[in-house]
Amino acid sequence: MIKAVMFDMGGTLEDLYSDEKNDKATAYALYDILKKHQMEVPLEAEPLWAIAGAGIQAYKKESERTMIELKPEQIWCDWAFRDIPVDKAKLAEISEEIAHMWETTFYDRSLRPHAAEMLKGLKEDLGMHVAVVSNTGSLFQVFDTLKKYGVRQYFDEITLSSVIGYRKPHPYAFRIACEQADLDPSECAFVGDTLSRDVVGPRRAGFGRVFKINSFLTPQKDIGKFDVVPDYEITDIYDVYTILKREREEGKE
Repeated sequence: MIKAVMFDMGGTLEDLYSDEKNDKATAYALYDILKKHQMEVPLEAEPLWAIAGAGIQAYKKESERTMIELKPEQIWCDWAFRDIPVDKAKLAEISEEIAHMWETTFYDRSLRPHAAEMLKGLKEDLGMHVAVVSNTGSLFQVFDTLKKYGVRQYFDEITLSSVIGYRKPHPYAFRIACEQADLDPSECAFVGDTLSRDVVGPRRAGFGRVFKINSFLTPQKDIGKFDVVPDYEITDIYDVYTILKREREEGKE
């Protein structure tokens, strides 16, 4: 029987979107943070971000290959600002602030319609253990965002790549989440928006159910062919609750 439901964050619990407007906003937000902390910056906002942003994209490509997540100070000092002459000690001190800004400025984020009602049903009606397992370069952004959405109270555990050092689909990301729940993977369901991370990972980990819902990120991340399929493909996040409720009523193991 399914006793826990674990969710990806961006693209799953949240709708995400990003375009040139977000990229430009990130350039100026980064510049403002550096100036606020009285750092000497050798470039104006947009040329600075052209270099730093390219470094971030290079890091993301490497981290997806290795499935290893670095701490914010490593990402921003060793990758984004590797070729930019700034005070790296000061930069390290404010790297979490920058990482938080990047996550919330480079992407427009909003809680998916019906997500709050779905979480309430899982927790209060079905008594599920509810968790997040998310790839993120920020230590605190997911916690803050769930609180802002007014749904933080529904989550028993939050497992972040920035904290544990492993990115989905690394098996340790899912194993750690199961260990925190004190459950066998077969007793857990996972909900995500990508085959490459959110179906491959829990399938290999032996999760009992896997749900997939499409997002803005899905076509960017799911390039190529994958030999896995979810148990359910859904278009409304609320279906996670209705499907698991039906399974329980039918006595499905």
